[in-house]
Amino acid sequence: MAIFLLDTTVIVDAINDKNGRDRFLDELLAQRNLLACCSINVTEVYAGMRPQESEVTEAFLRSLRFYEVTWEIAAGLVS
Repeated sequence: MAIFLLDTTVIVDAINDKNGRDRFLDELLAQRNLLACCSINVTEVYAGMRPQESEVTEAFLRSLRFYEVTWEIAAGLVS
């Protein structure tokens, strides 16, 4: 199992069903990987979110493991 701290672009694509991101994330989950986000992702996603997207967006973000931004997270040293 690996932990994938998702890029905001991947999160936005998944929420908007673009670029095959749903399939990509489903494959990662099928391989028993963990999908994660951090406060930077949440801030960036909410900054571009339209009001009618709030319910789906929050549900998706809350489905991800949330990590505080620490030195280890920023450096990719999470295991």
